[in-house]
Amino acid sequence: MTHTATEAKAQPGPLPSRLQSRRGFLQAGLAVLAAAWGGCLAQGVLFPPARVETRPVEIPLADLPVGATRQITYEGKPALVLRTADSVTALSMVCTHLGCLVQWQEARQQFYCPCHDGRFDRGGDVLAGPPPLPLERLPVKVLVDRVVVGEML
Repeated sequence: MTHTATEAKAQPGPLPSRLQSRRGFLQAGLAVLAAAWGGCLAQGVLFPPARVETRPVEIPLADLPVGATRQITYEGKPALVLRTADSVTALSMVCTHLGCLVQWQEARQQFYCPCHDGRFDRGGDVLAGPPPLPLERLPVKVLVDRVVVGEML
């Protein structure tokens, strides 16, 4: 059986790769770079989110009697300052599980996260639920007539 030249061209062969041509290679490379750049933007690597200016929060000691609590905003997030006879503590009210806001339950003397039933004690340590870490403790200084939450300048 003899084949003519047109029959030989008509037979299907392996298709060439898109990356064999210079144009295809450059297009694929640019697509990979664009995806990586988009991923970096999404993660805040190239343009990190604007930081909230950190300023210490001052509370007159007279406004925080023993046994009292006071909610403040520190670094743009809610926090709670608690005073006992022995100390003053400031804790972030952002749950360490998924970032929900916790609620202070005065009657139980604990923090409660309604998102996934997380519970923290008065010191911020995990009592129950899925939170993997205690609440963030904020720096506190007790001066003669006031409480300062955050680093003093």
